[in-house]
Amino acid sequence: MVQTIYFNSWISQYLGFVRASLVLILFAAIAQFASFGLIQAHVVSFYGAQPEDISFALQIAYAGIVTTLPIQFRMIRYFNTRSYLLTAFLIGILLNIGCLFIHDLVLFSILRFLTGVITCIVAGGMLIVIFSTLPEFKRMLVGISLFFSLILTCGLIVGIGASWVVLRTNWTAVYYGLIGLQIMAILLCILIFKSKPAIKPYPLYQIDWFGCILFMFGAVATTFVMIYGPKRYWMADPTIRYTTISAVVILVIFFFRQATLKRPLIDLSVFRFGKFILGLLLMLLFFGIKDTINLIYGYSATVLGWSSADVVNSGLFNIAGVIIATLIAVKVILAKKQNLPLLLLAGFAVMFFYHLWVYVYITPDLSFKELCIPIFFQGFACGLLFVPITIFCMAAIPQSTGMTGIIICTYARFIASLNSIAGFYTLQLNYNQRFKESFLGKLVPGSEILSQRQELYKGLLVSKGYTPGEATGISNMLIAKSSGIQSQLLTIRAIFLVAAILMAIIFVMLLFFAVINKIKAARGNSITK
Repeated sequence: MVQTIYFNSWISQYLGFVRASLVLILFAAIAQFASFGLIQAHVVSFYGAQPEDISFALQIAYAGIVTTLPIQFRMIRYFNTRSYLLTAFLIGILLNIGCLFIHDLVLFSILRFLTGVITCIVAGGMLIVIFSTLPEFKRMLVGISLFFSLILTCGLIVGIGASWVVLRTNWTAVYYGLIGLQIMAILLCILIFKSKPAIKPYPLYQIDWFGCILFMFGAVATTFVMIYGPKRYWMADPTIRYTTISAVVILVIFFFRQATLKRPLIDLSVFRFGKFILGLLLMLLFFGIKDTINLIYGYSATVLGWSSADVVNSGLFNIAGVIIATLIAVKVILAKKQNLPLLLLAGFAVMFFYHLWVYVYITPDLSFKELCIPIFFQGFACGLLFVPITIFCMAAIPQSTGMTGIIICTYARFIASLNSIAGFYTLQLNYNQRFKESFLGKLVPGSEILSQRQELYKGLLVSKGYTPGEATGISNMLIAKSSGIQSQLLTIRAIFLVAAILMAIIFVMLLFFAVINKIKAARGNSITK
């Protein structure tokens, strides 16, 4: 049996338990990467920082992942698997202990980068090990589906525990939960993995360490520019300008090295395949647009006044959508691989419906049940799209390129995440300003609309016992708050309308390509006959 290569012989016969243990080990690694997504306000107050500082600290962990991934697949073939994972988890525990006592934002960001490195070491290793437990024909599909579905849902799953913690105690207690998960993972590694697997170590020679360091600086610089750029008006700020130039120069040197080295970190020949490039474009668009769900979570907290627990509970519907759709996608692809285009069409159609629903129905007083509808459909669309797009990319390149396909897809995920953060912030800023200015034009002194609303509020407040002077001041505050909420809702509607139009365009283009391919296939069959 293949699985005995890594696992103790006495436990390898319990394959279900082994797979469940591997998922738990993987979850323990990813949890520390995605642990602060839904409690950022608490992290901001703890470090006395701006929201963009915490966003940078969170995203720099992803820079650590994409930096480590190309060499990770070589390292897992050289080191003893159990010792490798145990060392990674022990370092992860030390990093969490460090985060408990460090209040300096720069040091926290460095620890977050190292957390990304540790996450990649464990997650990359688990991907290889999970592949080994699956039959050959299911290996890529099921392994990737399980791996990336957990990545998509891990943030919300961890958010359940994090929201429970912040409602009852100091948010830093989250670190104790993460350390507990890592201790559990260590025990599972000792239980299931062989101390000395029968695998010949693959020597670590001719690894492009200099290229890895180049990419690290390039990824961190890109993260800095995309997070802080919108807040500092992009190139108007000297720091952003010089950092952008540095990032471009470093990444150009890196990709030039990869094109000229005999054994590069990534095989750039994959970009010769048109289908792979098409899959990458779909992945960039999908990951960029799917993050509109963060606008929904922000709306539910700021406009509807939901607690972090309510936001997490609504996210459970998103997780359910991802799991259900992923199972459907895997079943459909296993039945017939040619069903990939149909899944892509269905996924973008559902994504269009999700954006259109929010555009049409969003109001200042949506109920929990009502808002869970689009949240579920967003997860369902993600489940339908992510696995088919990834499989489409991997199937478009030859096996001789190794793990380059997965590495490039991870790069695309990283770039799309940064782009969505910068893009949605800029869109919100512009639309909010535009709608506020249009409101101010109607709320000038002497305006009939302003007078009616002021009299309404003043009459209500005076009836509650306020003096006319107090009622006037409070009514002006209420009008300002109401106009702010309305501008935010209109901003969300505008962004979701743009996203819905983009999803419709992608759907039509994919449908067009599907029809063209059908016609070509029909002509080819008629010629052969």
